[in-house]
Amino acid sequence: STNVLIYTYQVIIYDMLNNLEDELELIFKQRIKFPTVVYTIARLSCLGFVLINTTYVLGEIRRLFIYAAPGHIFIVTLFIIEINSIALLFFLRARAIFHDVPRMQMFLACLWTLVFGSSILNFFVAHVTHSLVEPKVCAQENIESFYSMVSIGTLLVFDTVVYIAISYRLFQIFLFHEKGEPVFQRTCILLNGTALPTFSRSLFRDGQLYYLISLLTGSTVLVMFIVPSLHLQYKVIFMPLHITFTNVIACWVFRNVKLGRIRES
Repeated sequence: STNVLIYTYQVIIYDMLNNLEDELELIFKQRIKFPTVVYTIARLSCLGFVLINTTYVLGEIRRLFIYAAPGHIFIVTLFIIEINSIALLFFLRARAIFHDVPRMQMFLACLWTLVFGSSILNFFVAHVTHSLVEPKVCAQENIESFYSMVSIGTLLVFDTVVYIAISYRLFQIFLFHEKGEPVFQRTCILLNGTALPTFSRSLFRDGQLYYLISLLTGSTVLVMFIVPSLHLQYKVIFMPLHITFTNVIACWVFRNVKLGRIRES
C-alpha cells in the first residue's frame, strides 16, 4: 500500500514537472476561463490527495494533526474535489460539443450532479484506526463497500455516457458520407475515427484513451471493493492509481485542446 502511494506521488510530480511549461502557459499566457480554473483545481487536488494520503499512511500526519480523524476527512475532501473536477472538465467538453442541443446539456448536467451527490458518500466509506502492520501508522477500518461502489459506479456510468455521447455526436456529422460503404468498413471507421477531420479525430481518440484508462482503473477499484475475502485495508490500494492516472490523462486531453495542439498522426 505504501509503495503504491509513493509510486503515484512520483507519477503526478513527474507529470506536473514534465508539463510545467504548458501549465504556466495556461495560467499566464492564455485567457483564464472557467474550464481553466476547474483544470487547476483538478491538478492541485490530485497532488494534495496523493501527498497527504502518502504522509497519512506513513504516520507523519501526526505532525500536522493532533488526531488522525481530521487528516482522514481532509484526504476524503481532496478526493471528492478531484473526481468531481475531472468529471466537470468532461461535462464542459460535452456541453460544448452539444452546444445546440439543450436537452442533452441538461441530461449531462443531471448526470454530473449524480456524480457529485454520490461522491459525498465517500465520507462514510471508512473509519480511522491503527495499521495491522505498524500500530503507530494510521489506517482505515470498517469500510462500507456499498458507499464506495455507488460512488465509483456512478462515475463509471458518467464516463461511459459522456464518451458515447461525444463519439456519437462526432460521427453523426461525418458518417453520412459513408452510407454506401459495407457495414464492416463503417464499423472500422467508427472504431478508429479515420473518417473524421483531424481535430475531431483527435478529440475522439483522446476520449478513447481517457475512457479506457478510466474503465480499467475504475473497474479494478470496483472489483477490489466487491471481493469479500480481501482485507479491508487492502480494498483501497488501487484508489490512488485510479485518481492519478485519470487525472494525468484528462489534463493532458484538456491541454491538447486548450493549447491548440492537434495531432496529425
